[in-house]
Amino acid sequence: MEIDLSTTIAGLFMRNPLILGAGPLGAKAEHLLSYSRIAGAVVTKSISVEPSKGNPQPRVIRIDHDGMINCEGGPNPGIAEFGKTLRKIRQNIACPLIGSLSPRTLRSGADADDLAARFEEAGADAIELDLKYLYDEKEFRSDFSLKQIGETLGRLRKRVKVPLIAKLTYGAMDVAVIAKAAEDAGASAICAINSVFPAMKIDIQKRSPALSMEYGGLSGAPIRPLAVAAVFRIAQAVKIPVIGVGGVMTGEDVIEFLLAGASGVQVYTVLMREGMEAFSRILRELTGYMEKSGTHSVRDIVGAAQEGRRKGVNRV
Repeated sequence: MEIDLSTTIAGLFMRNPLILGAGPLGAKAEHLLSYSRIAGAVVTKSISVEPSKGNPQPRVIRIDHDGMINCEGGPNPGIAEFGKTLRKIRQNIACPLIGSLSPRTLRSGADADDLAARFEEAGADAIELDLKYLYDEKEFRSDFSLKQIGETLGRLRKRVKVPLIAKLTYGAMDVAVIAKAAEDAGASAICAINSVFPAMKIDIQKRSPALSMEYGGLSGAPIRPLAVAAVFRIAQAVKIPVIGVGGVMTGEDVIEFLLAGASGVQVYTVLMREGMEAFSRILRELTGYMEKSGTHSVRDIVGAAQEGRRKGVNRV
């Protein structure tokens, strides 16, 4: 039986549903090139207009049960330098390239508009808007309001022609409500949920928080059930494609997201532990499931767990 792993999200054809998620791996040319040869798409590190050193070390720690807590603070080379990198390698990127806009830049109005335009100019096939919380020690956590999300998407929709992907996380409001607002404002796809904040690890030897900023965002396997539930709810609320992200470690995890309603699945934390081989392993496990279940196409899996799901809605 011939297996078709391909999917289409916001008009972008992908050879398989696995996407390199945003993170430090997407800041270097060699990683973008190598992952593009096997992934369905690659997302860059979240980039700001100006370079940023991020928060002091330690800012990323591993925890048990395949989890990770980070408070990176957005370290990146800035769009001028990163744009040069993208222009040099763009023709050799073997899959769709998605540029990620940092949350702090998205709060700054004109800077976000300029950044999106410069990403498009450098060859990005889509723009991912990292609409998650901001955190600092004085204000703790602040989330994007529905008004801010709508205004941001509205402005960027007028500035760039490429698809806009709204990346959401858990906050004070139901992610399905936020996703619908993003769709109404012009988002081409929704990505959820990436991480859960706040999380903390205590160093029992030092008797103090292990992270320099004390709190961080929890990612990896511990948040997967939350991410699957978010995708399930969002897929019922919107007509645009959904991308699942949060705790993918195996092919079974990918299948779970697809069944919940995701058309694509971002992978990151497991790559920090296993390297690129994790992509190959997960694809083998996904293909094995499809062969055993007699499933010919990824499209036949998407949303299959939705009870009474709407007929005729093309999510891929």
